[in-house]
Amino acid sequence: MTPDEFAPGLPDRVMKKAQWRLLPLIFLAYLIAIVDRLNISFAAATMNEDLGFSATVYGLAGGIFFISYALLEVPSNVAMMRFGTRIWITRIMVTWGLISAAQMFVQTPMQFYILRFLLGAAEAGFFPAILFYASLWFPAKWRGRAVSRFYVAQPVSQIIMGLVSGPILNLDGTMGLHGWQWLLLLEAIPALAMGLIIWKFLPDNPATVTWLEPDERLWLTGALAADAAGITGTKHDSVWRAISDRPVLQFGLFWFFYVGAVNAFYLSAPQILGLKTGLDPGGVGLFIACGGILGVIALIGFGWLSDRRQERFWYIIIPALVVAASFITFAFNPSPVLAGIAFLALAATWLPSQPLFFSALSETLHQRHRAVGIAAVNTFGQFGSFLSTSAFGYAKDTTGSYDAGLAGIAVCVMIGAAILNQIRRKTASRP
Repeated sequence: MTPDEFAPGLPDRVMKKAQWRLLPLIFLAYLIAIVDRLNISFAAATMNEDLGFSATVYGLAGGIFFISYALLEVPSNVAMMRFGTRIWITRIMVTWGLISAAQMFVQTPMQFYILRFLLGAAEAGFFPAILFYASLWFPAKWRGRAVSRFYVAQPVSQIIMGLVSGPILNLDGTMGLHGWQWLLLLEAIPALAMGLIIWKFLPDNPATVTWLEPDERLWLTGALAADAAGITGTKHDSVWRAISDRPVLQFGLFWFFYVGAVNAFYLSAPQILGLKTGLDPGGVGLFIACGGILGVIALIGFGWLSDRRQERFWYIIIPALVVAASFITFAFNPSPVLAGIAFLALAATWLPSQPLFFSALSETLHQRHRAVGIAAVNTFGQFGSFLSTSAFGYAKDTTGSYDAGLAGIAVCVMIGAAILNQIRRKTASRP
């Protein structure tokens, strides 16, 4: 059947069904992943003091997470293609929940390094897996909105962490545990539960569900096939050739500088905001929650505008320049008010630009190697995160200030924006 032979309004009806059935599950899973990845940043101040960890130790441990994540990103997604998305996401969530909780028993730097390495290994492949899963259900015309809506989990995680971390840390001394131990334990339990929910309720693909009518399934599979046929990316015969494809390397280099640099900030964000704004831990938590609310609004708006205009690159490049300006403000301006404004500008641009980046990437890759290609690009970001996080902690101990590291992040983001603009120009020049 041709698109004109389907009932009017059928595509929108199918997309609404898919969003209501799938995005809540993906959203919750991703939300828990971000909480478990970033809760260490809220635990850091009291944990480092209790255990005597320096900024260098903390930065190296934070960076080690990204090393194992990067090394196993592509192998994890190769395994996912063999075992299926649903089963593999379940495996990831259960193992990372157990390891995340085990961090509460850390006593020495080496124990901290080992558990952060294992946590990165457990979580490796999760984000590319859910991006690939979204590409199995949402044609390119709707994908920007769909990815942005589950990506809302990132700023929502900031809201949740900002609101609940303070009260949990106040449990210090309860049952003989430190507040940071309670934080790591209580925020790991949802991962275990969500892994089982994913295994039970997340469908593998459109052909296996009963909540789509036959004509709805026919339209969806046809639309996805038409997208795949229209992709100009090369269909490679091996995983290695897919990884080494030029677009993958170009996008990966941007991601190395962009996400790699900014992740160093977010691993220490509560401490930096406290120093720059003069707020106490409770005030910092509320301020981060406000940034999360702003990020939710911007994410939804960016995704809608990008799909409406069928434009990806400028919705990434311009926010990247705002992000760079925010870090320059952090590094060189002593005003608490301007520091607060810089953080809110960062919250409104940093996260909203990310799902559009992956939408642009997925639209250039052949479906056969899309999961592996996304994983490879994300691997660049993980290596960048390791280097920047480790260097960020070392710079803090060496200079006694976060300012040099913040300025370095700004430079990296500007380099990334320049690289992406080159990709945009080459893409626009193609016939």
